[in-house]
Amino acid sequence: MKKIITIAVFIFLLSTQRVLAAEVVDTDKDGLSDELELQLGTDPNNPDTDGDGYTDGEEVANGYNPLVGNNDRNVKRSVSVDLDTQTMQYYMNGVAVGEAPVSTGIIGRETPVGDFKIFKKVPVVHYKGPGYDLPNTKWNLEFKKTYYLHGAYWHKQFGIRPMSHGCVNIAYVDAEKIYKFLQIGDDVKISGKTPHHALVLAKK
Repeated sequence: MKKIITIAVFIFLLSTQRVLAAEVVDTDKDGLSDELELQLGTDPNNPDTDGDGYTDGEEVANGYNPLVGNNDRNVKRSVSVDLDTQTMQYYMNGVAVGEAPVSTGIIGRETPVGDFKIFKKVPVVHYKGPGYDLPNTKWNLEFKKTYYLHGAYWHKQFGIRPMSHGCVNIAYVDAEKIYKFLQIGDDVKISGKTPHHALVLAKK
């Protein structure tokens, strides 16, 4: 009986995985799901809707308008950071096109809450102050004086707990994507409250 139940559970999990996999469909193989293309207004059957030689996925990833050629960036790009969940999402014309776990400011050094704009992009920054010295930090987007969205190579607590002196720490793999997507003048919204404890068990 126990063996039958185990097999039944295995079959259920396998079928669930197949259903989940089937939910993500990218008919034209351009890097955007059909569902996302419908929300953005691009053609799910044409990998290059505007015919400019770049796939819709490439254009969205780099913050370009996938509906108009000629390197047009006349779209609304924005990013939101949720302190409660230690996550961020970024948007094109109000449509969520990406997300990432983050690590924000610790208690006493909280990341500021409010609406801001990116006003500086710096590929590499040397952060230095009382108790920290972090050279060669990549993918820096300043949204308030001395406050940045930036990559972090010195910990892996993204989505787990606050770790910074007020900036928004992002894993390099995600920070590079966000740096390419966002441009000077784009909106940054930070909301929620800084957690006092880890959200999940820390990674070893």
